[in-house]
Formats: sequence, C-alpha cells, structure tokens
Amino acid sequence: MAEDAEHDASAVADGDAGATADGALWAAQGIPAPARRALLAAGILTLADLRSTDLDTLGRLHGMGPKALERLRLLRDG
Repeated sequence: MAEDAEHDASAVADGDAGATADGALWAAQGIPAPARRALLAAGILTLADLRSTDLDTLGRLHGMGPKALERLRLLRDG
C-alpha cells in the first residue's frame, strides 16, 4: 500500500494525471473522502493542478472542509 502511494506521488511529480484519477494521491495525503470527490469532480488530479488552483476556488468546492483545505494549502505551497 505504501508503495502504491509512493508510485502515485512520483507519477504526479512526473505529470501523469492518469495515475491519480481515482484519488489515490489525495487519499495518501490524508484528504477526507468528500474533499477527494470534490477535487476529482473539479478535475484537480495532480499537484500541478492543485498549484494552479487558487485557495478561494478550492474553498468553494462542495465537500471541502477546513481540515482538507489546510492540508491542501500545505501541499500546494510546499
């Protein structure tokens, strides 16, 4: 399981959006299920997608709570 998360993270770093189409990257980062579904529905599948999305937009997604938003902010800015 940890190997899968590492693979997904490296695939994202390489720009392979297909590797995260099921939300595995977001699950590995501890993002709650409602927020993962919101990210997928919005087409935010990779860290590159996340970094190109402003925090106000993320905050308006249905299912995005404060815990998920904080974790995503850390991922986005880190």
